[in-house]
Amino acid sequence: MTTTIRTIRITGDSLIQFVNAKMELVNRGEITRTDMIKDAGYLHDNGTVAYTDFYTELLKAKEVLDPNYVSKRDTEDAEYEAMTGVEQEMYDRLIEFNNKWDHEEITDFMKELDDLGIDTPEQFDESFEWDTDGYKPEEEFAEHFVTEVYETSIPDIVEGCVDWQAVWNSSLRYDYNTIEFGGDTYFFRNN
Repeated sequence: MTTTIRTIRITGDSLIQFVNAKMELVNRGEITRTDMIKDAGYLHDNGTVAYTDFYTELLKAKEVLDPNYVSKRDTEDAEYEAMTGVEQEMYDRLIEFNNKWDHEEITDFMKELDDLGIDTPEQFDESFEWDTDGYKPEEEFAEHFVTEVYETSIPDIVEGCVDWQAVWNSSLRYDYNTIEFGGDTYFFRNN
């Protein structure tokens, strides 16, 4: 059986009646649940099936959910749409930077960056230096900076004697800002 793709989504009592009729076909194996959802018009703009939207609407129609229910994703999408173009570009850049962050974490990190005067992806890319989840992040950064950025080799006999916190305090802390976020520390160059 072929499916007909609707441009308008079926809602309310019409959706309940539609599902009841189509479930007979699903149970007989003539169509899949995905076909049924497509037939009801639940597709995203990119053509993928909008399963969550379909089931949310079905629960509203059956009065299991409050009809005024707005999903978390809908709220997040609305917040994203309300952002300026530059804010959306920064949001997208942070998704690339850490694809494990959720919407709330990204927007919170954007606020932290804004406090440092970093509000464009270009500023982010120019100023971001390093991040760590270490116990003593400033000491780790100082050691990283000296050994990796300056490509300096510290002799083994001296390495244990270097006070990396003193290096941070006296030479680096004025040139870098830090953001402590989600158990990590992020270092940004002052511009």
